[in-house]
Amino acid sequence: MSDSTGGSTGGEPAEGVRASDAERDATVERLSQATGEGRLTLEEFSERMERATEARTRAELDRLVTDLPVSGPAGGPLSVGTQAGPSWHISPVGGLNVFGPWRMGRHVIVATLIGGARLDLSQAELAAPEVTLTQVSLVGGVRVRVPSGIRVEASGLSLVGGTQVEGAPDPGPGAPTIHIRAFSLIGGIRVRRDAPGRRSAAKRLDQGLGRGPRRGADWRSERRAELVDRRTERHAERRAERRSRRGRYGGR
Repeated sequence: MSDSTGGSTGGEPAEGVRASDAERDATVERLSQATGEGRLTLEEFSERMERATEARTRAELDRLVTDLPVSGPAGGPLSVGTQAGPSWHISPVGGLNVFGPWRMGRHVIVATLIGGARLDLSQAELAAPEVTLTQVSLVGGVRVRVPSGIRVEASGLSLVGGTQVEGAPDPGPGAPTIHIRAFSLIGGIRVRRDAPGRRSAAKRLDQGLGRGPRRGADWRSERRAELVDRRTERHAERRAERRSRRGRYGGR
């Protein structure tokens, strides 16, 4: 019998058995595997990963994976889509703009004369644990936004432009991975990894309007949410430019 102060019952703490570091790591690995199978969006993975690393008991960890299979399908990883070829997006002027729910294939190729790729992958699902985006253009670059906990590896070549990664630190090997390869005369790669706990603009808009999770939202709502993110990005760019100028001139 437990005492009035909330002691143990049957030799087990009333609040549950404490989780170990190994159990937290195993839960994160399971979440990462589920993300690579397309069962979780990147944002869902990020949120659950943060809760797993902060979990104190086994019960808290179990709640994060109750809607996931114990392991992959019998025989190993999913075979669906393993033989699929690359997904091509070709246009003379323009590029690829992604916002909202989207399933990113194993290899997405964007080819334009003028334009680039602008991707908000918060609500994206990955077709594999590692996917690749290849962008080729004369003028244009790649801008990608990902939740925390997602690994991004960037490479490529541009005469004017460079590679910039902002936000939370890289999670390291084992996390869902996006490879970005960009080739252009003028352009570059900019990756913004959200800080832990940050919600996407679409989710912030839904909560502000008192709506539940969005599925197939109308284009006006998507557009409003996209504008929120663009304004946020512009403010961040201006702050970064001001800090850079202060650094060049010794803070004067």
